[in-house]
Amino acid sequence: MHPPGSQSSTLPRIRHTIRRRKKLIVVSFALILLADIVGTYAMTPLWLGEARIMVMPGPFHGLAPFDPVGRQITDREPSVSTLDVVEMLGSREAAVRLVEHFGLHEKKGPGGLRGVLQAIGAGIVGAPGAIIGIITPGKPAELSPVDEAVKTLLDDLEDIRSETDTNIVNVGVWADSPQLANSLANALAESVIDADSAASRQEAERSYLFAVQELERADVRLDAARVALKDFREGEDFSDPQQDFAATMSRMEQARTNLDRTRSELAAANARLDETRVQLTEQQETVVAAQVVATNPVVEQLRSELVRLELALAGQLQHKREAHPDVERLRAQIEQNEKRLRSEIERIVSTETVGINPVHQQLLLQSLTLDAQRQGLEASEQAQVEAIADARHDLDVLAQKSTEFDRLNNDVSAAAQVAGELRVAAQQLDALRHTHVGLAGTRIRVIERSTIPDEEHKHSPSTLINLAAGIIAGAVLSLALAFFLEYWREDSEEESLQQ
Repeated sequence: MHPPGSQSSTLPRIRHTIRRRKKLIVVSFALILLADIVGTYAMTPLWLGEARIMVMPGPFHGLAPFDPVGRQITDREPSVSTLDVVEMLGSREAAVRLVEHFGLHEKKGPGGLRGVLQAIGAGIVGAPGAIIGIITPGKPAELSPVDEAVKTLLDDLEDIRSETDTNIVNVGVWADSPQLANSLANALAESVIDADSAASRQEAERSYLFAVQELERADVRLDAARVALKDFREGEDFSDPQQDFAATMSRMEQARTNLDRTRSELAAANARLDETRVQLTEQQETVVAAQVVATNPVVEQLRSELVRLELALAGQLQHKREAHPDVERLRAQIEQNEKRLRSEIERIVSTETVGINPVHQQLLLQSLTLDAQRQGLEASEQAQVEAIADARHDLDVLAQKSTEFDRLNNDVSAAAQVAGELRVAAQQLDALRHTHVGLAGTRIRVIERSTIPDEEHKHSPSTLINLAAGIIAGAVLSLALAFFLEYWREDSEEESLQQ
């Protein structure tokens, strides 16, 4: 007898168990193989329809929105990524459109034996859920045919993906017929293009309405700018700023020329006037026209007195010495008379006729004339200085007016430019909102349409593979069941013996 657990004791036990449970093993193996064959037959083949689309960012045809004052604020370009397209393709909205377009919610399952087998399989699979629904309180929500078809279609859209490092999206759709798979793939690719075009047209419509509103505001601003410019021209008499500036500059230059000439003439007049005044001071106002000359009686008297004194001195010298007081007295009188005689003019004018000095009169007239000329030149100089100051003031005023005129003119130009750009933009947007591509242009394009799938794109159960899997599974499961029942029996017998 072999010890338990040895190889020599295990093999006989396996052979014993197989002989003992051979009917169970055969029946279990047959049932599992039959279920595998029936399941293989009941499974519907699936076909893969594939289309490829390219995602290309497209600009707004050079158009940009405008802010309330008419300036371009951005040059944004709408872009859509491949992830956005994948999300749109796999969305519930896309599935609902396909279901309603192809009537997938109205399609019935396959008929005949395959349909019966599918119904039985669905009942078996759904039985646990039905039992749980009965046990669980509350009424479960029932899906409508459309929702059921949408749920099934979303499961069949799992092969929609973007190709790595490209802007290409692969649209793969599974269906139970090659024609339906082909139609669903192409329709789904076209639907995302239509959706993108519709969104682009809506953007064009919104941009058009915005451009029209801004154009109305721009026209109002343009009219206001033109009125302001017109009022300024009429109120300030400022029709031609260049001509007014040139005339003012010419007037100031002429005043400067006149001022230089006037100052030169004034300097010459002052020099002549000073010279004339010097000459005038050297001339008498009057001159003697005629005079009568006679002998001076004082001179005659002094001479007679001098003769008498000299005779008296001669008589005294005969009797007296030089130092005698009388002699000295006479000598002193003689000397005094001689001094008076020298101081007196021998002949004097007895009568004379006085007249106006013509040279003095001529110099005086010339002085008055030059003084009047000087005053006139000084007045002219002051006038020219004031004229230059007025011209400078006019230039400052013209500069201020020119600045205001340029500002108003620039406002008109800017408003006209904005209005023109908005008008062109509105016309282009009006045309784009009625086109198929809309504002953004063709951003999504089908580069490869789906064709009817061939056998390479068919996904159906392989009979040989399923049969081999069924044989292996049947053998393993039937043997496992047999050994489990034998183990259970032996364990129960051992418990009975122990009791």
